[in-house]
Amino acid sequence: MAKKAGTGGTGAAMKHFLPVTIAVTVLWFLPLSRCLMASRFEVTEIESSSAPISTSESLVDREQDVLRQFRDLEKTFLRLADLLATSDPRRSALLRSVFEQARNEELDNRLHTIVTLLAEGQLLKAGNRQSSAIDALKQLLDLLESGDTDRRLANTKEEVKQFLARLSKLISRQRDIEGSTEAGGKEPQLSDRQNTVADETHRLSDDVDGFAKRMEARDSPTARQQSDPSGDANNSKDSDAKDSDAKDSDAPSQTSEGSAGDSSKGTADDKGSESEPNNESSTDKQEEAADNNGDDESSRARRTKKRLAAAEKRMRAAREKLDQSQRKEARSEQEKAIEELETARAELEEILRQMREEEVERLLVLLEVRVRAMLRAEKAVLAGTDKLATPSQTQSDRERQLEASRLAREQGLIGNDALKALALVRDDGSAVAIPEALEQVREDSAQAAARLTRGDVGGTTRGILEDIVLSLEEMLGALEKAQREQQSKAQNPSGGRPAEPEEQPLVDKLAELKMIRSLQKRVNTRTKRYAQLLTDGAEQVEEPELFEALDRLAERQKKIERAAHDIATGRTE
Repeated sequence: MAKKAGTGGTGAAMKHFLPVTIAVTVLWFLPLSRCLMASRFEVTEIESSSAPISTSESLVDREQDVLRQFRDLEKTFLRLADLLATSDPRRSALLRSVFEQARNEELDNRLHTIVTLLAEGQLLKAGNRQSSAIDALKQLLDLLESGDTDRRLANTKEEVKQFLARLSKLISRQRDIEGSTEAGGKEPQLSDRQNTVADETHRLSDDVDGFAKRMEARDSPTARQQSDPSGDANNSKDSDAKDSDAKDSDAPSQTSEGSAGDSSKGTADDKGSESEPNNESSTDKQEEAADNNGDDESSRARRTKKRLAAAEKRMRAAREKLDQSQRKEARSEQEKAIEELETARAELEEILRQMREEEVERLLVLLEVRVRAMLRAEKAVLAGTDKLATPSQTQSDRERQLEASRLAREQGLIGNDALKALALVRDDGSAVAIPEALEQVREDSAQAAARLTRGDVGGTTRGILEDIVLSLEEMLGALEKAQREQQSKAQNPSGGRPAEPEEQPLVDKLAELKMIRSLQKRVNTRTKRYAQLLTDGAEQVEEPELFEALDRLAERQKKIERAAHDIATGRTE
């Protein structure tokens, strides 16, 4: 009955349901890790206090419950990955990566071993195994939570863009008021307009201040330390021990000196009370210097807030001058307010630029790792195909068919990886040639896998595999070049504000054009290859697969033409 329902409603429901399910999956890790940590603590207590066997048996039951929860969690990873395969390939790939890492770490076997050790009463070995299992679970949790990084960054970027839009409107309105003041507009009306803009500037300043506090809380070391309370506990214990040692060592001197210590106490207290304001003022100066010199998002946001507050102050002063009919002085304050607003806008634009740099850097690394792995696997498939194409007397037809089927499965996996990489690039939306190249790799992988499945290792199949290798090599070179340029830009930042701020593309136009040229060359090469097949014999002309290949080639030519047009017209900028 559920399948008969409308697909639109189901898709909308899944769109809202899946992120919640993923969040629940993340939260599932927390009690699982805490349960294992509590079990580890109890093992230590039992080992040190020689607890009765019944207590150890209860630990076995609890450890078995942890094992059961983990196995259920593994199944959840796979179910969610299958559900998200078409709607959200990136999250699907992330969940499969978590599942694969859990299998590589052999967490299921390790937890089962802990249960066995507890049942046998080998508490020391069980405790050591639990420590390593806890570390492995934390790594899985970190990997799972890393999937929300892009979403948080996108939300932060959108918030800054909204700040910029509001600020640009304020600048436009303030310039209009300044122009009306110069043109001799009515002062009461100008005063009201100035007051309205000042109020809106104040609201924007408050919003930016809240944003700065959130960024500061996110980047502060204390926020990171809160996730590791054991470290704080150890530090507090150490400090308490030091304090007690210091008190013990000072006790004899206090009894021997007596009144001398009492007579000097008042002087010391006076000095301390005098130094407190100095310490506070020096701390404020250090924080202000950090705000003025810092290049991180929170520092720039705080500077933006200060500039907005200064602009509001100038606007209030301009209104007072207008109320007093001091038009010239009002214009001077208005011009200074515009300068403060422009400075604030430059800071927000720099925040956006830095966010984009971080986004591009992370995406380039992800793509480079994925494309490199695809290239390595593709070269292995090509080598295996070349080996099968060479006549061998030691290999039976059955063995050759089985090997061809294995290569077809490997080729299919490469096509799936290309689809995942394609989802990453399309989400970014700043490149044209790379998505087209990945799309062609995916299509060629499907075509090559189909040919290998039926045991076709002829020249056409090998030609398709060679095209895939060339395409991946060119993509890898473009990504590595973009990474080098990104690192060089980070090491040697150019000063000054750009004349027209624009979002940094994933790769530059030159790299895109080179890739388009390579795509066109491969179309030309394949056209010649098919033309040769057509001239070889009439029976090949009537082969349906060849006609389908020609149709795909024609469609590919149209896509290349469209991509070149998009690059020429700057559609991605």
